[in-house]
Amino acid sequence: MIWFLLLAVLFAFIMGIFQVPIWIMYGILIVVFLFFMLRNPLLFGKDADKMMAYLRKSKAPHLQFLYHSFNKDLSTAEQALGKIRSKKSRQTSEVMLLMERKQYGKAKELLMKMAGHKTKWYALADIAINEGDVEALKQNKKKIKDAFFLKMLDVDQAVYAGKMDEAVGLLDTMIPTLRGYKLLAAVQYRKQILEGRL
Repeated sequence: MIWFLLLAVLFAFIMGIFQVPIWIMYGILIVVFLFFMLRNPLLFGKDADKMMAYLRKSKAPHLQFLYHSFNKDLSTAEQALGKIRSKKSRQTSEVMLLMERKQYGKAKELLMKMAGHKTKWYALADIAINEGDVEALKQNKKKIKDAFFLKMLDVDQAVYAGKMDEAVGLLDTMIPTLRGYKLLAAVQYRKQILEGRL
């Protein structure tokens, strides 16, 4: 993304030198921006295999972390975690890692330090499911407005109850309507359930 912004500034500077009308300049910048957004399969992609290949090839530490986390290679994911510069991304990734390792107490401590947003409430609700805390689940679920996260909590509850077929069925109904990162997360979760890696 930084390269895109640098190229946009350079492009705007060159067009300014040649005194190109502003509406043409904005039009070209919008087209270039849309081109870069559509090239990133994590935003609007509908092919989970292409998204995983994109993550595998990516040099960005956060995307490397996601790739290794999806593949349950937690030691390599932890190495990538140490390279993430963004505080928010690092905290979110650390929570994911702690939850994968079932270290729910540490994950809750870290979540309490984070600002309130849907991923925080989803993680706290998921921890409540795994700890059997019905009251905490209700409280955190009320704060979630995103339909995807609410449906994923239903899947998590089915997995926790040992109803793997029901969980896979819920994911099968969700997957055709999803795009980008949400699609990838649902497909990988389904794969982990079917392979018994939970």
